[in-house]
Amino acid sequence: MILLTSLVVWLTCLFTATSAQQPTDCIKPQPTSQAFFVMGCGKPITVDRLDPIVSPGRPSQHLHTVMGGSAFDFDLDYNKTQTSNRTTCSVSKDLSNYWVPTVYFHDKKNHTFTAVEQVGGINVYYQERMDWTDYCAGQELLAFPKGFKMIAGDTTRRAFNSSRVEDGAVEFICLLTNNEPGLPPFSGFPNRTCDGGLQIRIRFPSCWDGVGLGTFSSSSSSSPNSNSNSNSTGTASAYNNTHVTYPSRLDTGTCPPTHRYRIPALLYEMTWAVDAFNHLRTPGDQPFVFSNGDKTGYGYHADFFNGWDVDLLQKAIRDPSCGNETGGRIERCGSFREFLQSNEVQNQIEGLEQKVEGEWKGVLEGGELPGGVRVGE
Repeated sequence: MILLTSLVVWLTCLFTATSAQQPTDCIKPQPTSQAFFVMGCGKPITVDRLDPIVSPGRPSQHLHTVMGGSAFDFDLDYNKTQTSNRTTCSVSKDLSNYWVPTVYFHDKKNHTFTAVEQVGGINVYYQERMDWTDYCAGQELLAFPKGFKMIAGDTTRRAFNSSRVEDGAVEFICLLTNNEPGLPPFSGFPNRTCDGGLQIRIRFPSCWDGVGLGTFSSSSSSSPNSNSNSNSTGTASAYNNTHVTYPSRLDTGTCPPTHRYRIPALLYEMTWAVDAFNHLRTPGDQPFVFSNGDKTGYGYHADFFNGWDVDLLQKAIRDPSCGNETGGRIERCGSFREFLQSNEVQNQIEGLEQKVEGEWKGVLEGGELPGGVRVGE
């Protein structure tokens, strides 16, 4: 079963889509339906050292957990996504890929790493974050075009800067049990046990320049967030993410004139069974790391490569049965009804054979993560 969020989070998603007040000189009414559905993907299609956005044509620097279409490979373009013959997500016409770094438990006494089980697949929220200025200008939410791709977060970030909108895009939710009250979100790995698992959320930019698709430039030295000024370590990416940016308030607000087009606001939500390691923890120590060597959590990042049937996605965006009125339940979206896959079907999908050799499961010895990655200081 795909894990759903708490009632509080659901209400936040449902009712914060448009917080700006309607201008008094605007006579165009706000649409009655606002795009909002949750795409569930039951399990990874692969766990591998692949990243066709940042490292096309070669192994990526670190391991990723990948959901979605079966065409995922060293190289990927829109036409190749359409050759997928299966997807682990709930709409068969969504042949996109969604990926994040894998979580490991770091046993510092034995210098070993153990992969943490990812449970419940992923929830990908497709949300409308239009502003009244958009409505008054007659704009609508646009489906991702063919070939579109983007990144959220920065793999090299190792510090949190509350004044940067982008730094607020990642949240760590420590899930509890026995009806314990929920905790406020953490900005990095929480230094405490999470008996119900650790849920990590990341929000993508939702303002688009209307032209760029996300390109790789071998002459570029920019990182996934090229304007990052945090104290960070690691190798910079040559991926150009300047075609997208966040609204003024991250989740809501206005888009800059340079990026005035609205695309679905994606939010990834994944849960990891960190509670399985409670008995191995040392008091006062935070033992979890990402596969990129980040032990702070600030270097969490996520990738999206569009493989949608674009016309179908645009139809769903305009479909009232896919809006807030149905609470985001994708099975009630009329546009998707004939293409839906059950949780059981998703979890029976055959995964891809690993393309980059190297063990990633079990206990990894030698003090290195897959790809020779070491934990940064």
